[in-house]
Amino acid sequence: MWLTGVACGLVGALATVGLMAGTPARATSVQVAPGQTLGGIAATYGTTVSALAAANGMVNPNLVLAGATLLIPSGPDAPTVATTQPTTIVVTPGDSLSSIAVQYGTTVAALVQLNGITDPDYVEAGSQLIVDSSTPATGAASTASTTSSTSTGGALPAQVLAHPDRVQLQPVFHQWAGAFGVPVSLLEAMCWWESGWQADVVSSTGAVGICQLEPQTVSILRIRIGDPTLDATVPADNIEMSAALLHDLLVETGGSESLALASYYQGFASVTQSGMFASTAQYVQGILSSMAGFS
Repeated sequence: MWLTGVACGLVGALATVGLMAGTPARATSVQVAPGQTLGGIAATYGTTVSALAAANGMVNPNLVLAGATLLIPSGPDAPTVATTQPTTIVVTPGDSLSSIAVQYGTTVAALVQLNGITDPDYVEAGSQLIVDSSTPATGAASTASTTSSTSTGGALPAQVLAHPDRVQLQPVFHQWAGAFGVPVSLLEAMCWWESGWQADVVSSTGAVGICQLEPQTVSILRIRIGDPTLDATVPADNIEMSAALLHDLLVETGGSESLALASYYQGFASVTQSGMFASTAQYVQGILSSMAGFS
């Protein structure tokens, strides 16, 4: 991600998703929006990549077609049922889909799907949008109102609290954020946006784990930290390397959280030479808007 300049949340190669016979009748379906990954969808609906792959007969869970319909497994990890009716709002000057999603406790993907938006980076002031605030918020777009305190003393989104294995990662975030001198809420929100704090997420570009690190980036960070045994598939190692990278990017950008996040997503050289891409600005805004929901 940092070295290749490829945003890990974007799907580079697309394949049609096959549906598997015998999927539970109570399963809920969702349409894949442009830029979504299976990991992001799993985080949104409180399930796992492997469960989604099994429910939809997917051979390669890293490849998913925008516009395809996925079945969300029912059971303990079934998605939250909508309890409110959609609302129509008027877009005001300066609004973006990310800011609207954060404000109304929904997701960019849900806004895109509900309103038939073809370009999520553009929204016209004065236009009307349908907003369904009952949609489960994805990744770091969860609002502070959906958070609760944990034993560590910090707040976390409800979707983290629903998974004890993810809650257990909070002390690890605190440890490495402190070790490298980066804001813990910035590190937590960034990695939540990247994977939903899921260690088994692998992007179409090969980015691995909780904070979505590219293999080349891992190789450099092992040298930078001085530990050749660091493994991006191990949650604590992944978070340690990401904290080190975020620290270095904050130093390179003069302490600018916005530019550091943009560089993490788009690549430092690319941001320096070309500025933030529209998708990068959306990524940055989403993370910064959600930091209050973390410790």
